[in-house]
Amino acid sequence: MKTYIKNTLLVGAVSLGMMSCSENSWNDHLDGFTGGPDFSNVQTLDYTLEVSDYELIAKNSANKALAESAGVADELKAVGSLGYLNDKILPAEYIPNLLQDPGFKYFTLSGGSSINVTYRIAKNLPEEMVNMNAASSYTVTKEDYQEAYGSEEDYAESFSPMATAAGNIPGILKSNFPDAAAGEYVLVDYNNSETSPVFNTPEDTFEPSDILKDAKAGDDVTVNGVVTGVCARGFIFSDKGASVLVYLGSSYDGSYVLGDRLEISGTVGVNNNGLQFGESATIKKVGQESSVTYPAAKVYTGADMDAAIQTTDNFTAVYCSITGKVSVSGNYYNLMVDGASTSQGSFYMLTDAQKAMLKDGETCTVNGYFVSISKSGGVPKFFNILLTGVESSAKSSANVKRRVATIANTAVSSLYLYDGSKWAPATDVTVLQPSDYKQMGVSGNALTADEARTMIPMFLSRTYPYAAAETSKYVLYSLKGSDGTSFRSVEYTYDGTQWVDSISEEGVITETNQFVFKSSGWKMDPSISLVLPRGKNQATSMWFYQAAVDWVSANIENASSWVDSYGTGEYYSGCSAYQGNVNINSSYATLLSYYPGVQPEEIVKMMKSRFEHETGPGALSLLYPNMAPIEGLEPTVTVTFTAWTTGGANVEYTIVWKCVEKGKFEFVSCTWNDAPAE
Repeated sequence: MKTYIKNTLLVGAVSLGMMSCSENSWNDHLDGFTGGPDFSNVQTLDYTLEVSDYELIAKNSANKALAESAGVADELKAVGSLGYLNDKILPAEYIPNLLQDPGFKYFTLSGGSSINVTYRIAKNLPEEMVNMNAASSYTVTKEDYQEAYGSEEDYAESFSPMATAAGNIPGILKSNFPDAAAGEYVLVDYNNSETSPVFNTPEDTFEPSDILKDAKAGDDVTVNGVVTGVCARGFIFSDKGASVLVYLGSSYDGSYVLGDRLEISGTVGVNNNGLQFGESATIKKVGQESSVTYPAAKVYTGADMDAAIQTTDNFTAVYCSITGKVSVSGNYYNLMVDGASTSQGSFYMLTDAQKAMLKDGETCTVNGYFVSISKSGGVPKFFNILLTGVESSAKSSANVKRRVATIANTAVSSLYLYDGSKWAPATDVTVLQPSDYKQMGVSGNALTADEARTMIPMFLSRTYPYAAAETSKYVLYSLKGSDGTSFRSVEYTYDGTQWVDSISEEGVITETNQFVFKSSGWKMDPSISLVLPRGKNQATSMWFYQAAVDWVSANIENASSWVDSYGTGEYYSGCSAYQGNVNINSSYATLLSYYPGVQPEEIVKMMKSRFEHETGPGALSLLYPNMAPIEGLEPTVTVTFTAWTTGGANVEYTIVWKCVEKGKFEFVSCTWNDAPAE
């Protein structure tokens, strides 16, 4: 974004932007000409709104009150997330509150200041885009899942074929958004599983085996039991008499969860003295326990750990309880136990959820399975613990009886639309999912504006590889802002080669308008009043009249016959940058042979008309190329000037032009038409 400071001239109470070229450039070769004063210390501001400014417009308290009273609160909220105004949030009404907001970078400007503000505005933003950007959010709760499964005991914190999202979310939204209006959107976050949970029934006949306590390495066995512990590369499997690690390797997807009933067939193996099943074992899921229970934990002191790591016998996993201080170093999570001289607790293959239970430097009591012994330098050292719970952590619930089933699931974000009578999934928008953000390599399930511009076209190309040209898609994503995240909806259209942001490219335009700090505060006031002092070396007059002369030189046929040899005056309408007036003295014009054969009164009439309809509007088109009508208002330029009339009199007049389209002006009135004819 660019900020420009321009030289200006204060005329009366009006601040006037000067051209960047030197005010002396057209007269420095005239006899007797002296340079004008230096106006470089008087400044006005050109400013282009930045992303943070649109966010500030949306959260400004005065703007929020204004939008609320006008019933356009959603449209205002959209400004902050989209980064442009819309046809309900008009610059004349909402930018003034930005300019006087303490968060605005030029908040300290005082009365008499003016800013030419360049902003982006969508004149016809689709209503659904405005509403999507103002969407509410809702995360399905445990109570919602219990309601979906019809039980406070037998449920899963995930929708599934047994209790579908489609069948339950509309009712959840109806309960939580009772005052929703037609066209309102809510983004719902929930878990979904392709597999239904299995709960115990009174006819349950599952019976764990009692084989593991007597098993030895090399035994081929078939055992029934329950998953009682999990890690990143497998799980603890327990039958009636003992527990062993089932190691499934680095590719394990976490598909077995606490309480799963399993039948395992395979050869008992051993690793670091711990008995286990390996990847070659056959595993069959046969049900789900309503609760997970553990035997009484064996309490290990530091001395007990020292003794335990010296064993040379193979052993089944031992459920234990140990108190120590957590030590985290990179991916290594250890437990330092008082009294241990040769041993050190080491947590075995932690999941992300388990890592979250452990805080570096915290002294706590951990529960878990002693599964194996690792060496350091050929000497036994590490007492390996597969974690099941941390007593000091509120996150530890793995060793608590419960009747909730844990099933493999996926996090889902789905946009729902209220049509005035019911909630249903929005079918005309693609919502970025948590898995999409993960693939993009971003954190927090949100994109910055720059990331969105880069990644969303790539996402659409991957998601719709066979899209036909002119296909359009709405995409809803979370935008990272300066004070958090918000929803942002964009529309992209496939042009046959690439996906293009069709709203930003075609539906959003850039405008520039002047805002003036008056006694009543900031106001958008593109209308301008100028006073052109009579006489030489008057900077304002030179600036305006030279523009008129330049327009004649560029637009009138045989211009050289109308413009003087210095290039500072023209007799087509009489503008003189050197004299600082409009010369309509017919005697002078006749004397210089500019109007041969034309009667004096006709000369005056012609020059007046040309100033009114040609050279004046032409000068304004050069000086104010960005001025444009706004919201039905045609801004005006009112100029007070001096004309040198026939008979040698200098008479002051006022002329008014209006801006009818960007950079184009039309004559309205001039007081010389009220005066007696020359």
